[in-house]
Amino acid sequence: MHQSVKLYVQSLKFACNFEFPRPCAARQRLPGWAARKVWQVGASTAKQQQALALRPATEQDAAFLCAVYRSVREPELQAIGWPDAQIDAFCEMQHRFRTAGYGQYLPPVETTLVLWEGNPAGMLAVCRSAERWVLVNIELLPAARGKGIGSELIARLQQDAVSAGVGLRLQAASASPVVRLYERCGFESVTDDGMVRQMEWPHGKPRRASPRKPGSRGTDKQTVD
Repeated sequence: MHQSVKLYVQSLKFACNFEFPRPCAARQRLPGWAARKVWQVGASTAKQQQALALRPATEQDAAFLCAVYRSVREPELQAIGWPDAQIDAFCEMQHRFRTAGYGQYLPPVETTLVLWEGNPAGMLAVCRSAERWVLVNIELLPAARGKGIGSELIARLQQDAVSAGVGLRLQAASASPVVRLYERCGFESVTDDGMVRQMEWPHGKPRRASPRKPGSRGTDKQTVD
């Protein structure tokens, strides 16, 4: 396994706080909504119910998933003066390593495409074990942000976790605005070393993100809601 892939897998182990089984040639996908052809999210409005859906990602979605990843990383890389060509090369490499890391271990990270009004709008990655599920990534294109999609995806994942009798865990950069979304959705901090915050949603009644206060600041860079 490439050293960068090993490092990415190690970060997943840290986030999940449990050991992944060894790589297995004959993988079996875990049952769940990610295995369905299309999953309609139980959104808070009829419009969102009709507009928001998921489907399993395929190899044909690789270029789109890389573009979504680039859209998330682009602002910080532009801020340090990287030219577009360098950003393209870096994001393509990082996305390739991340995808390889997702597929190496059981239980596999399930990657699904987020569809908004029938069009690809982002991705959701979840790792499931018998003990807990890990929300690995939610990433949305800029045009899909600010519509409450992220909080709706989390709410449905919480509902599914309740049905399965497991809790949810995730990690996020300590200074990331996304932490506020997770807190509104009921996640609690477990550890925070100043760089990475480990958060957990205990098994219980799922909570949707509470409405933002009018005029609240600090959400401009939100990439998942």
